[in-house]
Amino acid sequence: VQRHPDYFCTCAGVVEAAGHDIFFLDAQAKNMPTEVAIQKLKAFAPDMVVYQATTPSIDADIESARMCKEALGGLHVMIGPHVTAEPEDTLRNANGALDAVAIAEYDYTIRDLADGVAVKDCAGLAWIDGSQYVCNASRPYIENLDELAFPAWKHVDINDYHDFGKLFPFLTLLSGRGCRAKCTFCQLPQVMNGHRYRTRSVDSVCDEIEYDKKLFPNLQEIMFEDDTLTMRSSQDRLVELCEAMIRRNLNISWSANARVDVNDLEVLKLMKRSGCRWLCVGFEFGDQQVLNNVKKGATVAQMHRFAHNAHNAGIRVHGCFMFGGPGETTETARKTLDLSRQLPIDTAQFTAVVAYPGTSYYKWAQENGFLKQTKWRDWVDDNFEQRSTQELPGLTAEQINGFIDEG
Repeated sequence: VQRHPDYFCTCAGVVEAAGHDIFFLDAQAKNMPTEVAIQKLKAFAPDMVVYQATTPSIDADIESARMCKEALGGLHVMIGPHVTAEPEDTLRNANGALDAVAIAEYDYTIRDLADGVAVKDCAGLAWIDGSQYVCNASRPYIENLDELAFPAWKHVDINDYHDFGKLFPFLTLLSGRGCRAKCTFCQLPQVMNGHRYRTRSVDSVCDEIEYDKKLFPNLQEIMFEDDTLTMRSSQDRLVELCEAMIRRNLNISWSANARVDVNDLEVLKLMKRSGCRWLCVGFEFGDQQVLNNVKKGATVAQMHRFAHNAHNAGIRVHGCFMFGGPGETTETARKTLDLSRQLPIDTAQFTAVVAYPGTSYYKWAQENGFLKQTKWRDWVDDNFEQRSTQELPGLTAEQINGFIDEG
């Protein structure tokens, strides 16, 4: 699976709208070696290079930045959840390969740098001054998301991106940022976007869909990548969005990340009429106490009602299940497997809870001595698949991996 770089493309669109020339390259999606990427960057001759990094790839990301900085010069900045959670660690390990890292939402931070604002004066940056770690003033969250440019998809080949659950080719769309839920393991709300759901207007979202369809006439599906489009507290907006998609005759299949909050059959039927085909749903655990321990804010009874109503509405459901929550045992893990087989869903995936830096789950695991990894690279296995990052008193990493394989 190769996910669309939606946040990064929005930032690129913001910088381009500010009057700057950009060159966008997703080398990972193209399986492009760094050496080849550098030659393409040389041809563009950028004044600034911005890198998106992840926890398990951070060492390789820093090394790529080092190679690029030596070859190109200029300003080099890294963005994303990992560097937001671990800014000083990233900068120390980069040892000069990076001039700064951007903290949290970076759209306007990168735009300001492109406009010529100095690193030392730019809100939202962390950097090293000699040997001193410096964190500039924080940058407030963007309140009016409608003022952001649409993602710079014209620089992307959508044929580079595949996902088993999506119609091909597809694009992602962010209709809002932030999530009111407090799940302890979820990184984006805790590190990047906060726990308020800041939404774009329905008209802006529909306008972007029309823009995407014109840009890519063969587009088959839109995937809403909001942390959750379907939270019960946002249901009125969801209904308004579905009605607008029908009224404007957008005629596009769509999918979304979802919670089990949206279990009203009539709302699900409306979603179906507006084009909803598939929902990726975080059921997570089959034991209520483990759900409570991770502050999921959902019940097993809700899960059954949602799954049955979604099935009756004709919406396909992909269920996400996990092992390794606080208080997890072989008995509670078995309940999760049982739940996955009881629900009328179409497909399912099983993973370990991953302790990502910046989350309260990571802090809990670290403080209790449950983390077994010592290097960021160990967050994935030799095949770059996620694996258990912790050993729990009631469930070992080997047992967690066994439950994943059984699922």
